[in-house]
Amino acid sequence: MDLEFCWYEVSPFVYTAAGGFFLGRAESALPILSSVLLMTAGGTILFLRRRYALRMRQAEAPSSADRSAVRSTTMRA
Repeated sequence: MDLEFCWYEVSPFVYTAAGGFFLGRAESALPILSSVLLMTAGGTILFLRRRYALRMRQAEAPSSADRSAVRSTTMRA
């Protein structure tokens, strides 16, 4: 398995988990800010990946007009 592919899949979870871990151990402003930034990066990556996947899934699915045309032709037969 390709190392780049593995890191691509795992990185948002690593960022979020590391941010949560360091946020729990932080005592000053700089570590807290860094932890929040890591967690935000992980969440943003996951959000953008999901949005892209949903957009691609909608592009592959037939439109409602196509489905109704198929239904009307099958009902007539």
